[in-house]
Amino acid sequence: MSIFIKLGWYFKREWKTYLIGVFGLILTALLAIIPPRIIGVLVDAIHNGKLAADNLLVLLIVLAVVAFAQYGSRYMWRTAIWGEAAKLEKVLRNRLFWHYTQMDQAFFQKYRTGDLMAHATNDLSAIQRVAGGGILQFADSMITGGTTLIAMVSLIDWRLTIIAIVPFPLLAVMARYMGSKIHIAFRDSQAAFSRLNNKAEESITGIKVIKGLGQQKEDMADFDNQVARTIDINRRVNRLDSLFDPMTTMIISLSYVITIVYGGYLVTTGQITIGSLVSFVSYLAMMIWPMFAVGMLFNTLERGNASYDRVMDLLRQKSTVIDDPNGLIERQKVKLITMSSSLLIREMLDRRCKTLTFKFLLERRSAWLVKSVQVRVPFCV
Repeated sequence: MSIFIKLGWYFKREWKTYLIGVFGLILTALLAIIPPRIIGVLVDAIHNGKLAADNLLVLLIVLAVVAFAQYGSRYMWRTAIWGEAAKLEKVLRNRLFWHYTQMDQAFFQKYRTGDLMAHATNDLSAIQRVAGGGILQFADSMITGGTTLIAMVSLIDWRLTIIAIVPFPLLAVMARYMGSKIHIAFRDSQAAFSRLNNKAEESITGIKVIKGLGQQKEDMADFDNQVARTIDINRRVNRLDSLFDPMTTMIISLSYVITIVYGGYLVTTGQITIGSLVSFVSYLAMMIWPMFAVGMLFNTLERGNASYDRVMDLLRQKSTVIDDPNGLIERQKVKLITMSSSLLIREMLDRRCKTLTFKFLLERRSAWLVKSVQVRVPFCV
């Protein structure tokens, strides 16, 4: 969660837009509670043979209104949260570009072109996902999960709810354990990508030298080796990523099994209706995204944290050449030392041309000393 603290300067600046996005998420979560309950009421009415046409029409109109309202609320939070995430990426990319233009030669000798490209592409994309997907996963997992949990307890049965969500804490433990491993693996992946970019840039820039020395095969073998190492590192990241979905699915499936077994028992004993069980299953399905969001959240935050540290380390680099803030050219004591002329004839044009050479002395300039400057002015007659 430390990445949220590191990005606090941006969240404080754009807090109004993020507040609109969170409000849209809350409204969406509240509206999402209504359809499963209406479906449960319809199932009970059909089961009891008491479904009237007027009641059916009213329930369908309510479902349609809720659907349109959800469309508007989803549009609200998507434009707010994802829009601010894109804006953050733009701000950081502009800062990086301006920082590159202020650096001296020593900086570009320390950081190769491929490494700088990796900072401006992969790293900024990972940070952008924190400001977009990270905020969504963090807020939606609590808002949607919380409202759905309250609906399950208050509208259906608190005993069934407690038993059904028993496996869920295992997901948080698993996500935390895997998140630390993904942090290290993703950092190695970014470094490998930078090395591959450096190798490609070196091969393209020095292609004449490589051909001149007959090192084409050796260079291609070295490039293939870099590609293979990068693929191996990214495969390790993908293997860690691939563990999230099966573990989450296993936990959710266990909850479904508990719901069907214990919920069926409550229905047969008459403690809840069959419509309530249908509604509960729908609510349990709504809990899948918050549980996935918890697992994805640690993954997103660990990647964004590693990328943010890399970008900030780069931005903290200082140029060894410090310009004078008032570094304007001071045109003082400019003296004309000599003036000479030379005559030449252009045969093709059959014209005479003269070149006047002026030699000036500049006694002082802001950042360096220039002893003399020659200016040649050709003209033809």
